[in-house]
Amino acid sequence: MPSHFVSLNRGQQGLTYSDFVTGTASAANVGIELRLDDAAGYTKKDVLLALDGLRGFFENPQLVVPSGFVVSG
Repeated sequence: MPSHFVSLNRGQQGLTYSDFVTGTASAANVGIELRLDDAAGYTKKDVLLALDGLRGFFENPQLVVPSGFVVSG
C-alpha cells in the first residue's frame, strides 16, 4: 500500500487549504513533509501525539544538535 504525505513550504502556516500539498509522491522543493504509511493504521490521536512529540524534539537543542538537523533559531 502507498503512503500519503502532507507538506508545507517555508513561510506557509497552514491557515488555508491552498498552503498544503498532499499526495502519494513527494513534491519537489518541499521543506517539511509528514508521511504516513497507509497500512500502519494510525488514528487521528496517534498523529496528533506524534506531532506534539516532534515539536518537543525541535524545541530541545540537546536532541536537535546531535541528530544532525541544520536549523537555526
